[in-house]
Amino acid sequence: MKLKKAKIDLVFLEIISLLTFFSLLAIYSFTMIEGPVYFQKHLFRIILGIIALFIGILIPYEFWSGKRAKILYFLALVLLSLTFLFSNTIRQFSLLFLKFQPQEFCKIFLLFFVADFLSKMKEEKAQIKGKEFNKFRIEYFLIILVILLVLFQPAIGTAVILFASVLVMFIFAGVKPSVIFSYVFVITFLIFGVINVFPYAKKRFKKFKEGKTYQQYHSQLAIGSGGLFGKGIGCGRQKFKFLPKIHTDFIFSGMAEELGFVPMLFLWLGYFILLWRGLTIAQNAGNNFGKLFGVGFTFMLSFYISVHIFSAFALIPVTGQPLPFISYGGSALISNLFASGVMLNISREKKFSYEF
Repeated sequence: MKLKKAKIDLVFLEIISLLTFFSLLAIYSFTMIEGPVYFQKHLFRIILGIIALFIGILIPYEFWSGKRAKILYFLALVLLSLTFLFSNTIRQFSLLFLKFQPQEFCKIFLLFFVADFLSKMKEEKAQIKGKEFNKFRIEYFLIILVILLVLFQPAIGTAVILFASVLVMFIFAGVKPSVIFSYVFVITFLIFGVINVFPYAKKRFKKFKEGKTYQQYHSQLAIGSGGLFGKGIGCGRQKFKFLPKIHTDFIFSGMAEELGFVPMLFLWLGYFILLWRGLTIAQNAGNNFGKLFGVGFTFMLSFYISVHIFSAFALIPVTGQPLPFISYGGSALISNLFASGVMLNISREKKFSYEF
């Protein structure tokens, strides 16, 4: 009898591949009036993302724990801090001909950091109570610090999703309710404080209370006009400057107009399968670090998907969050593909099969 290590989760990989390929069709359709430049950039970013995916697959996921998790955390801290030396409106770096937003990579680095220190606590106690958690007061403060820096980018939507993802990791790690409550209280206080500091955030909430914004009106118009089977790929009207940022913040609406309700159900099904496989990978991971990172990243994806779609339907204020693996935007795409590669590496340890 020979013990054989399991292969990567092919279903998870196939869904990611389909979504990424689908994004090429969407970006081509929604940006063709601007010429080929957007499509070419997106294709190049997908190639970089595939490289990042394979890096995540090939390097054992334990590599990102321990000292390296701390190094990545401090790298995130430095990158987020450096952005304040640049523009007050767009927090991004330019490297040669590439632009990237540090916050997109820093959110993955923070998941490594949180998974690492929570897994260490899990090794000490099954139930993480106040006394045990007090040993990690510095880590607790460092988590809040990164979320605060993301808030002041300003990237309130990203900070809220990051906050919620870490909260889920706390719950799955068995952190005592009183500690969770203090975390929720502090972050909620900071979020509302930042909303009052930045006029644009207050304006968005005010407009949402008064009714649908211009973008959300055209977003709902696009979704409704698509009907059951859509107007056909390339035949949508909203991309002709009616719906701003249709290739990024409102790509779901653009796809609904051209494809229709029935094909969009298959997109929802694809995301559902992806999240289900993600939680399965987390559940069967070989150690607590893998479990907690898997849970954190899977829920982070679910929050991004939900926020993007809810915003498209005008159920929440406009947040500017991308639809994972589909929206135009290199930093989000590359960081998500890298983290997906880590998930696939975790899946290699989930089971052992026997050959006779």
